[in-house]
Amino acid sequence: MKQLLLSIFLCIPILFSSCNSDFTKDPELYNLVVLLTGEFSNELQAENDINFPHLTLKNTRIWENRSGYWMFSKICDVQQNGRVYFQRIIHYDRLDSVTLRSTSYKIPNLKKHQNISSNIDFLNQLRLEDLEVVMGCQIYFKKETSTIYSGKTKKGACTSSIPNVDYILSTLIVSNGKISSWTKGFNKEGDHVWGKIKGPYKYIKVFDN
Repeated sequence: MKQLLLSIFLCIPILFSSCNSDFTKDPELYNLVVLLTGEFSNELQAENDINFPHLTLKNTRIWENRSGYWMFSKICDVQQNGRVYFQRIIHYDRLDSVTLRSTSYKIPNLKKHQNISSNIDFLNQLRLEDLEVVMGCQIYFKKETSTIYSGKTKKGACTSSIPNVDYILSTLIVSNGKISSWTKGFNKEGDHVWGKIKGPYKYIKVFDN
C-alpha cells in the first residue's frame, strides 16, 4: 500500500508538469490560444443590427503532438441552416520577442468535407504537405494587456481573387470571452470596396471545447 501511494505521489508532479509545459514554454502564446479556443457567436450583434448575419465561429485545437499550436477554424451562417463558408487550419507561433503570428492553410477537397470538425480521424490524417498555405495573409499579434491581444495582416500583403479587390486587410481583437474580427477589401487606390463598413463582427464565447 505504501509503495502504491508513493508511486501515485511521484507521478503527480510529472502529470502536473506535462499539463503546464505549454504554458511555461511561452505563456503569452499559450494564453492567446486559450482565448481563441471554443465556440463563439455574434447572435447579440445580429439581433441589434440587420447588417450583420448571425454567425458562429468554432476554433478547435488539433495536432497537439505537433510543433506549435494548431487549430481548426470554422465559420457557419446560422440563418442559412448552418452553411459553412469558412474552414481553415491555422498555426500559431512566435515570430519574435514581442510578436505572435497566425498562418492559415486551405484544406484540400473542401467541398467534400463540410463536417470535418466532427471527423477527427480525417484531420489527424492530414499532413502539412497536403495543405495550401494562404500566402501573405499571416496575422501578427501583439499583447496589449494581460488579457487582450490585437492582430492584423500587413497592408497590401494579403492579395485577393475577389473582383475589384486588390488586397485584404484583417484585424482582430481577442480578449476574455470575446473576439472582434474585421475583414476589409481594398482596391489599388486604397479605397475600402468590400467587407463591412460599420465595423467588425463581434463574437462572444458560448462554449469551451
